Amino acid sequence: MDVVSYLQDNLAEVTIIIGLIFLIVEIWVLGLSTIVLLALGLSTITTGVLVWVGILPATIVGVISGSGIGAGVLTAALWGPMKRMQKGESREFNVHSDLIGLVFELESPMDAHTPATVKYSGVSWQLVLGPAFKDAQLEAGDSVKVIAVDVGKFTVEPAN
Repeated sequence: MDVVSYLQDNLAEVTIIIGLIFLIVEIWVLGLSTIVLLALGLSTITTGVLVWVGILPATIVGVISGSGIGAGVLTAALWGPMKRMQKGESREFNVHSDLIGLVFELESPMDAHTPATVKYSGVSWQLVLGPAFKDAQLEAGDSVKVIAVDVGKFTVEPAN
């Protein structure tokens, strides 16, 4: 059996299978990270169904055209919602850490423009003031409490 004649005889089914492969790659391999394969997969499946029903011509040019136009339309339609889905709820600080609530004594003065450092558990952490205390001037020996933890950085506020 010739491959080209098989494709021409079963064009709708092959088109649907190719669309499913696009969707599988997009979902399982890429984790819905690109809109291109999602739109192409959905439009290819839709084109295959339209060829099967007889609405679109059962030609390779018709299938490629239908899939391309459908992918363009779906990309334009899904761009805004997919972009909004990527913007999740962002928190100002990491609130899930056992280090939150630790109290330190400052070894050097600090303010919003001059962060201090503290060595804790073998790591030198940068101490920065929280947003509520941006105008505060803390002196060496003052106690501060950790309110947020980022990579290599403790966000602190006065402990009193």
